[in-house]
Amino acid sequence: MQPDPAARAAPRTTSPPSTRGLPFVGALPRLLVDRLDYLISARAELGDVYKLDLGMTHVIALNHPKHAQHVLRDNARNYRKGGVLWDNIRELIGNGLPTSEGDLWLRQRRMIQPEFHRDRLAAMCDLMVQAIDDGMASFRAAAAAGRPIDGEREFPHIAMKVIVNTLFGAGIGPEEADAIGQALRYANDYMFFGVALKALPRWMPAPGRRRFQRSVKQIDEHVLRFIERHRAQHGKGGALLAILLHMVDAETGERMTDQQLRDEVVTMFLAGYETTAVTLSWTLHFLSENPDVLRELEAEVDAALGDKRPSFADLPRLPLSLAVFQEALRLYPPVYWIHRTAVEDDEIDGFHIPAGATVGVMSYVLHRHPDFWESPDRFDPGRFTPERTRARPPLAFIPFGTGQRQCVGKELALMEGQLILARLFQQYRVSGVAGRTTRLRVGTTLRTAGGVWLELAPRRAG
Repeated sequence: MQPDPAARAAPRTTSPPSTRGLPFVGALPRLLVDRLDYLISARAELGDVYKLDLGMTHVIALNHPKHAQHVLRDNARNYRKGGVLWDNIRELIGNGLPTSEGDLWLRQRRMIQPEFHRDRLAAMCDLMVQAIDDGMASFRAAAAAGRPIDGEREFPHIAMKVIVNTLFGAGIGPEEADAIGQALRYANDYMFFGVALKALPRWMPAPGRRRFQRSVKQIDEHVLRFIERHRAQHGKGGALLAILLHMVDAETGERMTDQQLRDEVVTMFLAGYETTAVTLSWTLHFLSENPDVLRELEAEVDAALGDKRPSFADLPRLPLSLAVFQEALRLYPPVYWIHRTAVEDDEIDGFHIPAGATVGVMSYVLHRHPDFWESPDRFDPGRFTPERTRARPPLAFIPFGTGQRQCVGKELALMEGQLILARLFQQYRVSGVAGRTTRLRVGTTLRTAGGVWLELAPRRAG
């Protein structure tokens, strides 16, 4: 009997091993209790590719740099931004760069990416430093009064000042900035919980849904007013919004519509505000637990800057300021998994990936993979020296994604973090507050909870 040709041609792949759990809910209870520790233990038990059973759905978890290379670079056309999570994100940011696809994405990327190159970053540096100084008013008041300050509460204010200055220039007051910040923060949190709420029957009220819709409406009202304000001024100035208003696609000769402007501005607001504020909170948490590194950082800032305000040219002389920020991004990446949907059948490491499957490149686990990170749970900024960076796969560290869909604001975010740390340690001796505990809060991003309490002693006027 001759073998069936179809059987001979069938792929010799198997399904990934699966986590074990309870009927209807799978491993969800363990995930809720153990949170991200469960993802670490699941990889250790099942390997770098496994199926995370969540009861009504499942995710194929990918935990190796070569998986990030395959899904986000080599075969990126087969992995699209679909599913409930991306539907929720689109409700907030519309078709901004992170969510758009196809020709629209290519057109927007072609127009926007040049504005984040080196020359533009240098031009934005002074705007950022001024915003940082303005945003640190509460630090100056706390230091003068000799009282501790909560970085978890204060870093969002600084990040908002910076994003407002770089996006809009002058012309937005503190109350308006705080209102946008609160709306963005709630809407961002809701996107995570909204995934579970989507499974509820349509007739059942979804907790928080109306507030989410109000938050999006509030954000829209502010952003559209900013657009009209800049348009009335004929888009003058060096802020990003003024530049976006004048952008013309070289291939089509088209400008962005108001809706496209709105989507890109909200995207930049969310990315620039949330990522920086969260990572700064974690950075100061780790520094307060590692006073030797903290003192090294003071010495670096003194040697590189002395009393002068930092400039773009000073950044290469502040490698430790960048490294501590990167190490916080490694340990608690704001985007802790990168979600995609397979368009067609595929194979990863010999495992079958069916069309329509949800895959997750698990940034949090990849950043702690023991094959690439020695003592992965330890805070060690020395991991980001050039020598140690060259010794590991580039995609072992992907806090901003990778490939064509890598965040265009990556260098801006790193520069912002570096400048804020330099300015903080230039002016204050910082230490942790005894008895205060910082916890992890898992939501759409990995935030601190319980506060990041700091004692400040003035060093110089700045």
